[in-house]
Amino acid sequence: MPALRWGQLTYYSPADIKRWGVQRFLDAVAPAAPLPIPDLGFTAEENERMDELLQQERQDAARGL
Repeated sequence: MPALRWGQLTYYSPADIKRWGVQRFLDAVAPAAPLPIPDLGFTAEENERMDELLQQERQDAARGL
């Protein structure tokens, strides 16, 4: 199985994945740790407002709106 190269596009065909096995493929290519989220420069107030909007969207979705 060709290794992933950072910063380069690596293509795996569905046939290759089936041949290797999905779990083996995921073990090889999935990140071992969560990817770090870069600081986007939002203020604490902006982050709080975005959290409120996301919470409202989740509530609306749960009610079918």
